[in-house]
Amino acid sequence: MSQAGGRRPNVLVLMSDEQSWDTLGCTGNLAARTPHLDVLAEHATVFDGSYVPFPLCCPSRTSLWTGLMPRHHHVLGNWRGIAPSLADRGIAAGFSAAGYHTIYTGKWHVPGTTPARMGWRDTSAVPAVLDGRDRGRYIEDYRRYVTDHGYELVPDHIENLTPADLDSLTDPAAPHRASAEIPEEHFLETWQTEQFLAALRRAPDDRPWLAACSFNAPHFPMVVPAPYDRLIDRAAVQLPASFGAGWDSRPAEVRNSKFAQKFTDLDEPGWVEVVAHYLGLCALVDTQVGRILGHLRDAGELDNTIVVYTSDHGDMMGAHRLMEKGHLLHYEEALRVPLLVTHPDAGAARNANLVSMVDVAPTLAELAGVEWWDEHDGRSFASMVGAADAAPTRDYVTAETVLYDLEPDNAHGEHRDPATWDVRTDAINLSVRTPRYRYVFRSCDIDELFDHDHDPYEQVNLAADPSYAETRTQLHDLVTKDVTDVFPALAV
Repeated sequence: MSQAGGRRPNVLVLMSDEQSWDTLGCTGNLAARTPHLDVLAEHATVFDGSYVPFPLCCPSRTSLWTGLMPRHHHVLGNWRGIAPSLADRGIAAGFSAAGYHTIYTGKWHVPGTTPARMGWRDTSAVPAVLDGRDRGRYIEDYRRYVTDHGYELVPDHIENLTPADLDSLTDPAAPHRASAEIPEEHFLETWQTEQFLAALRRAPDDRPWLAACSFNAPHFPMVVPAPYDRLIDRAAVQLPASFGAGWDSRPAEVRNSKFAQKFTDLDEPGWVEVVAHYLGLCALVDTQVGRILGHLRDAGELDNTIVVYTSDHGDMMGAHRLMEKGHLLHYEEALRVPLLVTHPDAGAARNANLVSMVDVAPTLAELAGVEWWDEHDGRSFASMVGAADAAPTRDYVTAETVLYDLEPDNAHGEHRDPATWDVRTDAINLSVRTPRYRYVFRSCDIDELFDHDHDPYEQVNLAADPSYAETRTQLHDLVTKDVTDVFPALAV
């Protein structure tokens, strides 16, 4: 793909946290209020088959910036440190070496390294690392800012909550959601956007830039500033099709998990309220996207900028009456995320081909004409940008999650080589998504198989159905053999 006017394009990556694919107006959500992203989609390639390789923040974000599957970068859980050999590498280092100015603002969540080490030269609003953990919203500059504006924060609370926020979240009459005491003008996402815009303003004029702005919303807790707390029309909120069936038919490890048990106090109106708060946070992010795109338009930069919008993973948000994301949740809602890509020389398109988060880095390198030689698992989908009928680059996408000692994240940022994984003490869940099927292998529970042609909401597990035995075997062999370079015990 050519470069506009012969100039190398800028590259902008805008990223939310915990945002499922179906949370935008352009992806069909009738309750969503995302006008800026919907307009962006009118000029973008909308990838309807975009999936992450791990339904959790740290592993997925590490895959984004390295182009590697979790088993290869070693971040197989939150706060599991990146392989030491990768701590100073990644796509930003490649762009920097090619002469790009690089900017990173916001949530990081790549344990064992920093944005600066991985090639980001101008960094701001990056969270503090406490006890070995990058704490997401705990940004010391922001905490000083909001305190200076007269708001009391709960000491050491990683979510920037005020005492009133905390009381509201634990109110048994309205659990799991709250209207924020801190107003929109001083809220984290608003402040963070200002930090990012300041970084764009100080970028040199004689070089193109790669810039990433990574928001915390719509991640839990559902503490939402006005007017976004009431913005969403509750009558328009549709709970997932699988909500009524609940989690009774899920594997035991899912039924007994916090993702099910923590939210049993929610009745149906309560679920609607939580979803409305979630969509309110999505709308808050949309407002920030509008501010950033407006700045680039006013500066005359938007027409020479590749724009990417995506998220690190989704949220169950009531599907099967489950909430949040994590190791156990290899379901569509947790793994499928929005992906919008614009290019100055490409028109709008909609593409259903399967792509993975690991594909984003090599795609950006190809679109920008950057020679990036790091070994990676990604496959560039640059040929699909602006081309609805482009041939797929993948027949399937996979996800892989690991529990060491059956614990999701009991580490403190240290590195652990996955070669130490032990089938006797640890757990692994793997899944594969083809255009028709999702298959989930669970080393400590039953497997699952869903036929999306007939069951798009993954309600009927066909893994034990004799008529699907051959399909189950083929997918089991595919997804287990895929990882035997690191987990050879799964070859038997």
